[in-house]
Amino acid sequence: MWRFLQVSDPHLASLTDGQWNNNFICTMMPDVMRCLRRDVAKLDPDFILATGDIVSQDTRDAMFAARDLMDSLGVPYYPMGGNHDFVLPESREWFLEAFRAHLPVLDTVYSFTHKNLHFCVLDPWWQWKDGTLCPYIEGPSAGASWAVTPHQLRWLEDDLQAHSTLPTLIAVHYPAVQIPARMQRPGMRNAGSLANGALLIELLKGYPQVKGVISGHLHMNFIVTVNGLTHIVTGSLPEYPTEYREYQVYDDRIEVFTHGLSDPSFASRSLISGKDWTQGEVEDRTGIIRLT
Repeated sequence: MWRFLQVSDPHLASLTDGQWNNNFICTMMPDVMRCLRRDVAKLDPDFILATGDIVSQDTRDAMFAARDLMDSLGVPYYPMGGNHDFVLPESREWFLEAFRAHLPVLDTVYSFTHKNLHFCVLDPWWQWKDGTLCPYIEGPSAGASWAVTPHQLRWLEDDLQAHSTLPTLIAVHYPAVQIPARMQRPGMRNAGSLANGALLIELLKGYPQVKGVISGHLHMNFIVTVNGLTHIVTGSLPEYPTEYREYQVYDDRIEVFTHGLSDPSFASRSLISGKDWTQGEVEDRTGIIRLT
């Protein structure tokens, strides 16, 4: 058995706090990361998969400050971008400059194989109401969504065909599925999912080696299965329940566990009374992905 961790939406290098479904304790992230470093050391993972929204401020300095905080964990990691990482025309250039030592190729779309498992990392673009796609924000973002571009879908098919014998996980910041009905609440804030998530799922049906899709973005935990494909969505580190995922990888399966920080005060500072549902239900906190 070997293990990797998933950390999502840490929103590092932010100068302000806020509120989503719970309080957003971004200014406390240096303390959170120090706590996480101690917790991660006990698990001794092979690497961390950081599923987007690593940084919150749209500057080169913030990108590098976020990189330094990720490096402080003392564990190899694979970063990917999200809507807060890729806002400006320069954002991807800053991302590649900051995280180049952690990328298998100098690109925001890439794949890698670790032991018995293959990973494909995607970088969806902004999609406007008329269906046009852009890698960054052009004007006000209200009403925009995100979609995997046609050229990335072609790249994905080529990569999956080239690695057809390896069990594979897809990693993308935006979920391909909607929030399940059992998680819906009145007044819930919903950040949205991939506009062409159904297209991505349909494509993946043709590649039985793909066993799961790992995402973040929605600031809540849930696990659902669609057409035999497991979708694991993990909450934001600065927002209740301030958790991360552990993936224990065996020859025939992956066992998924959810861990809170060893210092529970971060979760309590974030929680708004009555909104603890973002932690997910029992079936959202552990799971098994079959590899054979």
